[in-house]
Amino acid sequence: MWLAIAGLAVVVELVLLAVWQRNGYWDFSDGVYLLSGREFLHGLVPYRDFAAAQPPPVYLVGAGLLWVDDGLAAARAGLGIVNLITAALVGVAVWRLSRQRALVVIAVLATSLLPISLHEHAQLIPETLAAPLLLGGALLSTRRDRTWLCALLVALACACKLAFVLPALAIVVASPWRRRLVVAFVVVGLVLGGVSLLAFGTSEWREAVTAQLQTGHATVHYAGGLIVQGAWNELPLVLLAAVAVWYAWRRDALVRDAALIGPVAAAAGAGLVLALTVFKRGSYIDVLIVAEPPLLALAVCGAGWLWQRARRARPVVVLIGAWLAVQSLSILVSPSAPWAAKRPGAASGLAWTAAPSTVDHLVKSAQACPAKQAYPGVPFIAFLAGRRLPGDQPDTFMIQHATANATFAHRAAADTPTCPAPAASETDTNPPPG
Repeated sequence: MWLAIAGLAVVVELVLLAVWQRNGYWDFSDGVYLLSGREFLHGLVPYRDFAAAQPPPVYLVGAGLLWVDDGLAAARAGLGIVNLITAALVGVAVWRLSRQRALVVIAVLATSLLPISLHEHAQLIPETLAAPLLLGGALLSTRRDRTWLCALLVALACACKLAFVLPALAIVVASPWRRRLVVAFVVVGLVLGGVSLLAFGTSEWREAVTAQLQTGHATVHYAGGLIVQGAWNELPLVLLAAVAVWYAWRRDALVRDAALIGPVAAAAGAGLVLALTVFKRGSYIDVLIVAEPPLLALAVCGAGWLWQRARRARPVVVLIGAWLAVQSLSILVSPSAPWAAKRPGAASGLAWTAAPSTVDHLVKSAQACPAKQAYPGVPFIAFLAGRRLPGDQPDTFMIQHATANATFAHRAAADTPTCPAPAASETDTNPPPG
């Protein structure tokens, strides 16, 4: 009964988040992948007909969601289900580690409310897809009879974004069956790579690897600011997760599945290291989404165990939990200026780019343009308005910053005339995909 109630509560939570989110504009990458998915659905091929910064799965998922219904609602609903699966897996991890129902309920309800995950809620980005795959792989990595399934999940995560090979390998190495898992991971990876090569050819490598390396590096000031922002949002979880690892190291009786601590902690730790990828131009701290589910599982267990074992530490647990809760609450209450979620001293952080009312205005402006002309604005607005970008190129960042995409850039430049330039507020976008 308690499991059914918890599941229903999570579903209600996700519905309320969808109502809160509406068509607000949060992430530049989301619009790029949504529009790319539509182009793919309508017959254009990624890597050949338009620039595509990631391996195929994100485009396949986008096309599949839009095949159900070519609009934002279908995409958000499908990605909401992905978030639901992630929450369920966090609950499974907490149950296996603690066998405490209250902790499971807290964990599943908190999964979608963590600051960075909340900012990226139900967005079509590689991190949304890879988060449940990596945590699922960690959960399976302690089972000898699930070696191949584990390898498939973590390999699929790498296929969403090549940078995710780091947490995937961390899970493999931390598994008690690492030798079997290494073999399975290599075999599955080669098979997936071979299928992808047959389907899309070597142009996929040019786009997902060569072009990515050509985008350049962010300044130390910019990347450092993002890393500090990520630390501000993740530090409460890290502190409590460290407590869980400490109890496991002590072999405390409260830790019911000690073998699982290693893979989950490895997934969380390697996911946090991915924050360093913000030094690549065009990257953002949304990459930390893959670290948050395993980190949350450990943090909830650490908080629960500390509450039971050390009465004097209870105020500390409450304080850390409140720190995290206030961050999330500030995003929910004031998404345009979430004062608690942004790092101290920062001018902005984890805010939406445009409110739904602004988005509605920009969409109407885009729809008023002549139907045959390309729309030279933001991909998310183009997606909602049913417009195409110049040269049918959704990823404007990659064609502007990677010489490997010169052909696509020329195609976009030659696609004239275009609609009038969009308002300045529309061109003020979040960091592009990377």
